[in-house]
Amino acid sequence: MNEDKIYWIWLAGLEHIGNRKKIALTEYFGSVEAVFHADVKALKEAGLKKEKELDAISKHQDLRLAERAMAFMQKENISFLAIDDSDYPDKLKNIYNPPAVIFMKGDTDLLKRKMSIAIVGSRKASPGGRKQAESFGAALSHMGITIVSGLAEGIDSAAHNGALDGIGSTIAVMGTGVNLCYPQKNAELYYRIADKGLLLSEFFMDEPARTFHFPMRNRIISGLSDGVLVVEARKKSGALITADHALEQGKNVYAIPQDIRLSQSVGSNKLLKEGAKIVTDPADVLEDYISDYSPEDNRQDQPAENKAANLNEEEQALYKHILNGVLTLDELEIATGLPVPRLNSLLMMMELKDIIKVSYGQISLL
Repeated sequence: MNEDKIYWIWLAGLEHIGNRKKIALTEYFGSVEAVFHADVKALKEAGLKKEKELDAISKHQDLRLAERAMAFMQKENISFLAIDDSDYPDKLKNIYNPPAVIFMKGDTDLLKRKMSIAIVGSRKASPGGRKQAESFGAALSHMGITIVSGLAEGIDSAAHNGALDGIGSTIAVMGTGVNLCYPQKNAELYYRIADKGLLLSEFFMDEPARTFHFPMRNRIISGLSDGVLVVEARKKSGALITADHALEQGKNVYAIPQDIRLSQSVGSNKLLKEGAKIVTDPADVLEDYISDYSPEDNRQDQPAENKAANLNEEEQALYKHILNGVLTLDELEIATGLPVPRLNSLLMMMELKDIIKVSYGQISLL
């Protein structure tokens, strides 16, 4: 794909041709470079019928704009992936209407993380809703789960802020070019994510916020995620669109029950009535993704060495300390040197695996 980079930037910058047609053209001609060189007759044979689609290519077979865009991207530390790149995320490739190209600024390794959860909700969130979004974002990120959201005000911003200090960090899917911050009041958050998380967009550089961009980006939020948690949502909201995309993509949908008197609660409570999983604790989300053990393999009479086989390397090291009598959170912090948030994350995972029980900082073996 490296040889095609300049041509992919050229194709991404073309107007009047949607993602599916861009991808179909590259498949029809065999390469994106061949699309660049195609004449009108060949483009018609490939399926382009509208005059504006034909003109978009035939009248713009010039790489100068793409070259300027590439120079700008290099200067601003912006990278991109085309759909034929081996690093293009499989989760996104397999959705309906995947982006032909995604532009990124920040830690692209977050796209390779094993698990990610979207946290979405109302822009005009209640104080309680913002607190819940930040708390869930922080807890899940400390467990190594990447939090995906949309950089909007309210729930999105709170979820991003909560996730930034965790090892899972956060991905912000934008409704503008990745070099533009929207809304402007999120400028500080935008730069924090560029530094410690990942900004991502399917829109070309300098593309401003447009109303129809935001419903479009919601399919990417759900596409990059293993599940979608709706904290608060009004009766008609982008969060519900994201939840719909998640269901279409076969993903889990979660919702936090909210005060029925609040307008921000109507949509999220509706999701619960329609079958979304009720969530009151991060563990309610995690239990759906633990596949490396079964309850039968974790009977209380199971030998300790067999139980430890269900733990990852970091959990096994912690388990040895517990077997040796280190049975409080304070003692574990001293014995391991690990920060309390990380210890809490590991202990929660071990609880879900029926290895231990934690009550008021005291740990007991099962």
